[in-house]
Formats: sequence, structure tokens, C-alpha cells
Amino acid sequence: MHSKPQPTDASPRPPELHGATAALARRERYLTALVEIQQRLLAASPAESLFEELVEPLGEASGASRAYLFEAHRSPDGNLLFSQRAEWCAPGVKPELENPELQDMHLERQLPHVYELLSRGQILSALVKDLPSEERRLLESQDILSVLTLPLWVHGTLSGFIGFDNCVEAREWEKLEVDLLWAAAGAIALAMEQRQSARSLRERELRFRRIAENASDVLYRYQLAGTRSFAFVSGVVTKNLGFTPEEHYRDPELWHRQMHPEDREVLEQLLAEPEKHDSPVVVRFTRRDGRTVWLQHVVTPVMDASGLCVAVEGIARDITERRQFEEALKLSEASFRILLEGVPDPAAIQRDGRIIYANAALVSSLGFARPQELMGRRLREFVLDDPPTPEGSVALVTGERRLMRRDGKVRVAEFASLPLLFDGEPAVVSIARDVTEQRQLQSRLSLADRMASMGTLAAGIAHEINNPLAFVISNLGFLAEEMSRSPVLARGPEEWRSVLAEAREGAERVRQIVRQLKAFSRPDEERVEPVDVHAVLESAVTLADNEIKHRARLRREFGPVPRVMGNEGRLCQVFLNLVVNAAQAIPEGAAERNEIRLVTRLGQDGRVVVEVQDTGSGIPREALGRIFDPFYTTKPVGVGTGLGLSICHGIITSLGGDISVESEPGQGTVVRVVLPVAEECARVEKPVQAPQPAPTAQRGRVLIVDDEPAVGRSLRRILREHDVELATSGRQALERLTADGRFHVILCDVMMPDFGGKDLYEAIQQGGSGLEQRFVFVSGGAFTQGARDFLARVPNPTLEKPFDEAAVKRVVREFVLRNAEAVRS
Repeated sequence: MHSKPQPTDASPRPPELHGATAALARRERYLTALVEIQQRLLAASPAESLFEELVEPLGEASGASRAYLFEAHRSPDGNLLFSQRAEWCAPGVKPELENPELQDMHLERQLPHVYELLSRGQILSALVKDLPSEERRLLESQDILSVLTLPLWVHGTLSGFIGFDNCVEAREWEKLEVDLLWAAAGAIALAMEQRQSARSLRERELRFRRIAENASDVLYRYQLAGTRSFAFVSGVVTKNLGFTPEEHYRDPELWHRQMHPEDREVLEQLLAEPEKHDSPVVVRFTRRDGRTVWLQHVVTPVMDASGLCVAVEGIARDITERRQFEEALKLSEASFRILLEGVPDPAAIQRDGRIIYANAALVSSLGFARPQELMGRRLREFVLDDPPTPEGSVALVTGERRLMRRDGKVRVAEFASLPLLFDGEPAVVSIARDVTEQRQLQSRLSLADRMASMGTLAAGIAHEINNPLAFVISNLGFLAEEMSRSPVLARGPEEWRSVLAEAREGAERVRQIVRQLKAFSRPDEERVEPVDVHAVLESAVTLADNEIKHRARLRREFGPVPRVMGNEGRLCQVFLNLVVNAAQAIPEGAAERNEIRLVTRLGQDGRVVVEVQDTGSGIPREALGRIFDPFYTTKPVGVGTGLGLSICHGIITSLGGDISVESEPGQGTVVRVVLPVAEECARVEKPVQAPQPAPTAQRGRVLIVDDEPAVGRSLRRILREHDVELATSGRQALERLTADGRFHVILCDVMMPDFGGKDLYEAIQQGGSGLEQRFVFVSGGAFTQGARDFLARVPNPTLEKPFDEAAVKRVVREFVLRNAEAVRS
């Protein structure tokens, strides 16, 4: 027997102890590197570039083959690019700092997986062999086996990243290493943030001084803490006041001495207690040459952390010419009258709230013939939305107001009012600028923007509904067909067939609603083409159904009319507005006693007439003449803007039509729209289906590409007489078509995440196999402009969701026959 050897100091350590010692050593290296980084950051000047010095200790501590730092920047066209700024390499490792592929990288396009993680504030720790193929190509070209990438966030924005490569072994990064390197990345990002903030502050200060030195007004800062003095005075002070900035710095009392004696106390209060002066203060100042100038001061206090005012920042504007002008007006009423008469904008002078003078522009704007008709009346009589004047204050009409003319028409004007002395007594002058057309245009643009947003939302909703609706309708049809084929199911309870029929009816109703949404969301508002007015009315009724059903019964009296020349989306907007107006004119709760009637007929002049009739409350006779005026409404406050009918009028007249209203109070309303008939023209559309296929049936191979698995399964049931394979993404389909192109037809969804139908089509087209000619696109509503342009450009047919099963079978059968020879070869 051999005796068991006793352990000695020279015996090898246990593996657990050796691993713990190695971990402690790595931790010590990382902590040492972190301390060194902090020391370098603290010792660096703001102008230094530390990137090279920062990656070196981190690279040595991590045991990586290469450590590097990328910084983000914007290209001239606004794209976010990343460029390598610093690199450290272990001995024997090839540097990549001069690699042009690593400069101005469009990370989101070149390394989408890496960009997705970094943009979410996450790290990338991976073996290169496990990454997507596009990213492996770039990394393997640098002999990288494993990589660790950490984002650098500055002011909430991805401003770069720091990375570590292993080129010797494909080892995974331990959690301890990641945590310590993450701390180092945080320190570097904080330093970048501080430097950006300091640079921004310097740039702002430089811009302020440039502005101050080039401004026509005197900008100044007057210190209150400690010894009072001027801390800054802009250079224009020499031109405006005759004293240089240096003279102000040497003499804090310069302004007090040069101030008019009656205004010194005002100046002292202004500088000592700036927080009490919210409005401009005007004082008189004696220049070096002895001339007196009027200075208007606007000041703001500068507070310290404790809330104590330590300085005053202000602007002194020379208003001498304006002051002299005001004084001249006070002395000469005749001159003032001449001035106001020459002003093209309406103007009035009031005393005690009543008009004592009105210029010709005001008389004309309010619809009067002579100024005497306005004398003694209050200007507020013509202002519709003027707020009440607080007691004890001067009544000033200011800001944007609506004016009611003598004839009842409404105009919008911007008012400016100013107290003054007129004929030696206090008065108020008010000047108005008519902005009716401007506000109407802004409202139209705003409404157009809202309608565009609603259209985009409606298109998105329609697209999202169409996917599940497609397989719901297909599966219900499959069940109905199976029940009719199976003798056992056909003899089943009648309730089964009833339930199935109701489900199909409900799905069909959803299909129709989705079609109306798609029509409403059409973006081509400027395109004019032949339009089926009945289809437009049905779309409007569908969208307004919730407003109608609680108020009235809907009655259609559609006559045989030709297509009209117009735009489907804009006409839908018009008739939706008219139908909603008709419904809102009828109180809720009496649907059986009220009626909304839609009438279409051909007019005597050959144009198409559409009438929207209701049995509502009607419109007062005095309001009919203004019903199409902008901002005029008979609805309560908060219900209408007064722009709906005005915009409808603009749309109809722009299409060459007419719109009119007939109404009697208590007798309802008729809105009549007359539209021009479309000229007969041939409309060439891209066929969804080919001419009738040959009657012979042939089994084919079909690839279905759709990110919604249920849609693919429903299509497979429809095409069960063929060999059908499914792919749930564009990338999966690309790999399958690259490996095996013997498919007669590829049914491909247009809108898929990451790699859509357009991307798959173009990738196959670039491969040169010719398989792109076998594509049939499937769309639930191509609601992006890119998708619409793509479908219009390519010659391939498109099938709309939910599917017409007969059309799907017909198109696939044709493609199988057409491509049979190509697949066999």
C-alpha cells in the first residue's frame, strides 16, 4: 500500500480557490482602471481630447484584444452617424482606427441589431457567430470572435458607444466585467455631458455678447450685491448716451448724475427693486453733449439661491423720437386726425367709452356710410367676444376680437389700444387690423392637418383590422363549405347554421365599415376624378351612424345619376359634415318621429343634385344669409367653430359646383349640393385578375409570406388543392426562395415589420432569378406613401384583404399554369 501524500505548501491550489483569486485579480484591475479614468477626467482641461487615453486603461484591464470609442454626430441631411474616435489594441492585433468603413457609419442601417439595443440603453454582449449575418460580415472581417458594446448617453440621447473585442478566443463576458465596464462607460458619458454643457454655455454667452454688441438698444447688468457697479454695458451705449462702457464700469453713479432730477427717484427704485416693475419705465437722461433723451427701461431681477436679488439685467431703449411724436400729438389734434385718416387700418378715439372720432377705414369696415353715424356709440357694441373690464380700469379693446358689421357679417380683427391725451383730455385710441382671411386660411390649414391625421389613423386602423378580418371571413367560409359538403354536419342542428350565418353577416358588416374608413382616409385630396356619389354618401352615413340612429330614421331616395367630377375623400368630408349637422339639428330621443333624407337626382342643367334633408329645428331667416360665413354658427358655444359650412362651400365651389340652404324655423332644413358630371373617359387600371384561365386544373407549389400566421393558414385552406408552404417573415421567405426557387406563385403581404414585401421583392429582383415575376401581393390597406408608390410601380397584381376566395383561386391557378414550364426546368 502506498501512504496518502500529505499536502505541502507546494501542492496546487483547489480550482475554486484559484477561480476566486483570479476573479479578485480581475476586479482589482478594473477598479484600478476606473480610478485612473476618473483621475484623467478630473485633470483634463475642457479643450483636451481624452478618448485615446480613456480606452487604453480599460482595454488593458479587460484583457480584450481591442478597445475603442465611437462618437455620434449628424450628417448635413440630418442622419445620425457614428465614427471611431479612439482605439487601443493589444500587441499583435491589427488596428482599425484608419478603417474607412468605421467612419460615418449609419449604424441603424448597417448594424440594426446593435443599434436597436444601444438606442434602448442596453448593452450588447455576444459571440459574433450568434449575430445576424449582416453584422457578422463586418465584425468577422476584423477577426472579432466576441464583442461587448456599451452605450454612451448624453442629455438623454445616444451620443456614442464604447466597445471591447476579443480576437483570440470566443469567450463570453462575465457579469462582474460588464458591471465594472458599465460604470466606466457611465463616467465617460458624464464627462462628455459636462463638456457639452460647458461648451453650450460658452456658445450661449458668446452669442449673447454678439447680440448685445450689435443691438441698437443698450443692454446692461447692474450689480447690487456688495459694492454697486455696472458688470456689463453693451458697446452701443457710446453712440446712444455719449459715454463709453469703461466710463460706466469706473463710475457706478454715472446714470444717477446724468438723470433728470425729477426722474432720479424713479431710476433708484428701478435699480434697487426691479421685481416691483413689471412694465417698462421711462426716464430722461442727459447725454454728454447736453441733449436730453428719453430712455425706456425694461428690467428683470437676478436672484441667488436664497432668493435675494443680487443684480439687475435690463434693456434701455432710446424712445426720444417716439416721445416727441406723442407730445406733438397731444399738442395738435388736427395733426392727429390727419395721421389717423392716413392709416389704412380702422381706428377710433374714445372718451369715457364712447367714440369721439372714427377714421374712414373704420366707418367702411363696420358697414356705415358716414362717421357721424358712429359718434357717441361704444366700440364694444360691435365686439362680439370682448371680456368684461375690471372695475376701476380703463376700457381698452386689445387682442384678437370678432367684429359684427352693420349688415350682420362677422369679421376678425386684431386690436391695439393706447391711452393718450386728445384735445387736452384723457382718451383711448384703438387701431384694428382685419385678419379675417388670414385666420380663415389658418383654420383651413389646421382642419386640413387634423383631417390628414384622422385619415392616417383611419388607414392604420383599417390595415390592422383587415389582417384578423381576413382569416375570420376565410375561416367562416371554410366552415360553411365543409358543413355543406359533410352529410353529418349538414344534418346537424339548425342553430349551427344560423350561428354561422350570423357570424358571416357580422364579419361582412365589419368589412364594409373598413372599406368606408379606407375611402375616408385617401390622402390624394388634390386629385379630381370621376366619383360615384352614392358610394360617397354611403361612406358618410356609415361614419355618422352613431349620430343618426339616436335622433332620426335614415331614408335614401337615390335616383339614376352619372358619376360626378370630384375627389372622393373631400366629398366624403363634405357630406359627413352635412349629415352630422342634420343629425345635430334634431334632439335625441325622438328617432321614430324624425327623418334624415338623402336624395340624388339629375338636375335640369345636366348636373347631379344631392340633397340632405332633415326635420330638425331649422335655421332663423336672418341667419340664412350668413350661414356660409367663416366663424358664424347657430350652435351653442363649444359645439361648433363656425367653419364647417364655410369649408364645405370652399370645397364644392373649388370643384365647380354649388351649395345652397333652404330652411324654416321648426320645419327642418334642406342643403342642396350641385356637382358637375364627369366626362366619359377610359380608366386603365392594373388588373387584379387575368383573363379567364384555362379550365384544366394543375397542382402547384405556393409560398405564402405573411407575418400573421392565421392569415397564412386561412389562405392554405383556400388553396388546399395546391402544395402550400408558409413563411412568417420576409427574411424567412428570402432564405427559402434563395435555397429553392421552384414555386409557381408567391403570395406576399406588403406591410410586414423589419423586412416587408417591398424589401423581399427588391432582394429577389437583385438576385436575377426572375422569381419576382411570380409575386402576387396581398394588402390589408397600403396606408404608407412608400407602399402605395411601390404597388403602383410594379406590374404584379394585388389581392385585398379580406379575401375574395374565388379571385385568390383564379389568380393562383393562372400563375401555376403560366409558370409550370419554368418550375419543371
